[in-house]
Amino acid sequence: MHDLTRWAVRPLMRVWAAVAERQDRHLPRPSDVPQAHAPGIDSDRVLILGCGPAVGWGVLSHQLALPGSLARELSALTGRGVDIDLVASRTMTAANALPALNVQRLSRFDAVVLTIGVNEALTLTSRREWRTRLGKLLTVLQREASQSTHFYILGIAPIRSIEIFNLPLGFIADHSAADLNRVSAQLAAEAPRTTFLPFSPGATLTPDRHRSPVDYRDWALLLAGAMADTLDAARLGINEEHVGQRPADAASAERTRQAAVDSLGIVDTPPEARFDELVALAQRLFETESAVISVIDHDRQWHKARVGVAAPEIPRADSLCAYTIAGDGPFVVEDAQKDQRFSQNPLVLGDSLIRFYAGFPIESSSGERIGSLCVFDPAPRSLAEVDLVLLRELALLVQRELRIPPSGGPAYPPA
Repeated sequence: MHDLTRWAVRPLMRVWAAVAERQDRHLPRPSDVPQAHAPGIDSDRVLILGCGPAVGWGVLSHQLALPGSLARELSALTGRGVDIDLVASRTMTAANALPALNVQRLSRFDAVVLTIGVNEALTLTSRREWRTRLGKLLTVLQREASQSTHFYILGIAPIRSIEIFNLPLGFIADHSAADLNRVSAQLAAEAPRTTFLPFSPGATLTPDRHRSPVDYRDWALLLAGAMADTLDAARLGINEEHVGQRPADAASAERTRQAAVDSLGIVDTPPEARFDELVALAQRLFETESAVISVIDHDRQWHKARVGVAAPEIPRADSLCAYTIAGDGPFVVEDAQKDQRFSQNPLVLGDSLIRFYAGFPIESSSGERIGSLCVFDPAPRSLAEVDLVLLRELALLVQRELRIPPSGGPAYPPA
């Protein structure tokens, strides 16, 4: 599109887009926690960032929208668990995406999916502007992420495939989207570990919903098919998974982690039935004498909920949960008396309060490991007897509850 034509038509397009978008206020969209998970261990972690397909128009839960659909389809292909975080807004652009990320720790993600450009197409952003803005966004994301993180740019869908934009002016927006997609494909070809995925969904068939779970599953199949091999290769070591990461020193990392604990505002809060029920469920399912939801706070391990444990906290120096939060997966001790790390621990000596221990880290919304869900018993137990998938699922339930306001009180501040 000629620059003079774009300059003349752009004000009209902005007015038209604003009027058309008022029609979608009645459409369903998710209001639950912007995360999704698929069962399994050794989970792949994915961030979806953008607008359009990421928002979830037409369904009431992210489990039915793109995050949940992608988690399930990826897991079916890889046989591993999947954790997906979503940062999405109907108004997101390449220019305002970075502030929306806030404190997300990008180095923890194995893949990042970008679904932006619809708003730029509607406002007739020039190819030069788009190259500059998208290029800057990719540069920052790649700098902050791990050197093993792969990026996927989902192409801008035909604008007239969206019912509210299926009008004569949509023809102009479609030409704009095609121009921007060509630039995106070029940038992806030039950038390391970046793939452009053309995206041409069918027209909306249910105008009162905009999209259905079937649409999101189809889109997830497209993404999962492109992502699975790369994620598998990273796990197999074909790509050197952690090469080139820039780990912060231990003191700096701990300050960041403690800041997440402080921001959450949960330490020293009264007991809550929802956490008490989850820890009791864990204790029953694993048939252990004790279970705890812990938070590692400065030099102590504080217990938000506990079964079979009298003390509300213990010194961090004695904490097995402190070892759990050092990794992003399950931590199991089959027999603490025979483990050199814990054989002299006061919780293991004497009456053998702990011999078997299994914990899974609990994360803040920024990805910092703030504590754990753990089960433990005076009798040793082999790793083969521990359902690690179940342990992770229970920890994720705790993690989800942390994003929900306490009953009858103010919400925990977002970490």
